[in-house]
Amino acid sequence: MQLLSWKDLSVDLQSKLQFKKTEVFWEKPVYVAIVFLWEDYSSSVYVNHKKKYWEKIWISTIVFGQTDFPNSDSSNFRNLDLFINQEYNDVHQVIELIQYLNYDPSCVGIIVQLPLPEKFQKSKNMILATISPSKDIDGMWWVDVGLSSIDLIDFLPATPKAVLYLLDQYKLWNLDWKAVSILWQSNLIGKPLALECIKKWATVFSFNSESDIDHIKEITKKSDYIISCTWKVHLIDSSFIRDDNSQVIVDVWYWHIDGKPVGDVNFDDIKNKVWYITPVPWWIWPLTVACLFDNIFVLQQYKEILKKYKL
Repeated sequence: MQLLSWKDLSVDLQSKLQFKKTEVFWEKPVYVAIVFLWEDYSSSVYVNHKKKYWEKIWISTIVFGQTDFPNSDSSNFRNLDLFINQEYNDVHQVIELIQYLNYDPSCVGIIVQLPLPEKFQKSKNMILATISPSKDIDGMWWVDVGLSSIDLIDFLPATPKAVLYLLDQYKLWNLDWKAVSILWQSNLIGKPLALECIKKWATVFSFNSESDIDHIKEITKKSDYIISCTWKVHLIDSSFIRDDNSQVIVDVWYWHIDGKPVGDVNFDDIKNKVWYITPVPWWIWPLTVACLFDNIFVLQQYKEILKKYKL
């Protein structure tokens, strides 16, 4: 068994991104906007992690929707204080904010932090669809992912991008004719990950939460790679794998139960039966944040192509 380390790769990528920032934006002050409408513990941790990581690479992070959130200095950016100090009680205020950010040249990325509060749930698609494709660094809406699926651009949402970057760095990215099982089919992780693996000539088995569990086990035992993003604690155990130390297991979820880190994969149950596995507690967050940052530069590269898809 060998470990696939997310954390070391995120630190290594940081220096490369610092160079990209200097090369693309020079001394121009720019910021990423995070629309954070409902504060819960896990989202707050993730937003703080993004903010700290990006500021090490000299990009400001401005958070909207949490008036007491410790923001980056916004004095370099015009008219933001009005939006920062505003409480967002209806969808029209949120749309107005995003439209302003779309046209602000200093804003180089827009993220709507999910989940949304209940009062905005029915308007979720409307909110996400308002983000300009050239600033949708999270791939929340399907314009960028759709264009990438037909090879007009080369773009992936941050989490599947982190998974594939990890495999590439460990020289596990030759998926030609390999069997890959992906659990589940979320718009931000499972679906774009499946599409990208197909583009790399893998045989992909994509399961959703309603799939028969015995059928899933039958397929995963025959798979070379198992990538789990189910948000179900310890779902993947030894009953899902074959016992020959030949499979690669990637767990993209991380949580705490009774103060202990857990994920989709029951690490202790299968660690000695696989070839490569991602460890707990080093979840994918650090590398995801780095890949999210890299998407700023990807979309800058395709600005002219994406103009025609601006809403």
